[in-house]
Amino acid sequence: MKRIVLAVLSTVVAGCTSAPTDLSVDASAAKTFSVKKITDSSKSTKQLDQENQELIEAKLAEVLNFCLPRLSGYEQKSANQARMAYWLSMSGLLAGSVAVPALVAASPSANAAWVAGLGGWAGATNFAGQALKESGLSGSAIAQTRNDIIRGVTDQIEVASDGAKTFEERRNALMKARASCVMYEIAVPTIPSNA
Repeated sequence: MKRIVLAVLSTVVAGCTSAPTDLSVDASAAKTFSVKKITDSSKSTKQLDQENQELIEAKLAEVLNFCLPRLSGYEQKSANQARMAYWLSMSGLLAGSVAVPALVAASPSANAAWVAGLGGWAGATNFAGQALKESGLSGSAIAQTRNDIIRGVTDQIEVASDGAKTFEERRNALMKARASCVMYEIAVPTIPSNA
């Protein structure tokens, strides 16, 4: 029983302390993105309107293709952090409510070291879980940040998709949507790799 508890605790601790290795902003984020209105005096207003509409639609697809993998990837990161925080809490719960009472019932004096260690683990996981939550590493901070950015991107995409808006309003909305996706990469908390 002692070896099983020790193996479970070692696995949980190792999983909770592993840090992501890629902390840089994706190189494609710095790629120049611009939407310049097509103007050509040899074309009719109707032709120019059609070409500018096609340009906005192409740039809209480009923004969506840029944002989707970033936001989807962080959904997985949020789930992973939440899962690790959950298992950390569960290991403390099991140590304090199952293992410690079982060891005390079996032989309090013979298991004193294990009782003290597992009791300490139970208390420490409670503190660690709270610290993860407060530092934004429990998964909920990433989920909240992601949802806020998605809400902002959605609002901008609605403007960019609205044919009744001017070209400038639609262009500006696309620029803001893409900027939100770039900012997302630095808005989400991570554990430093040297921690």
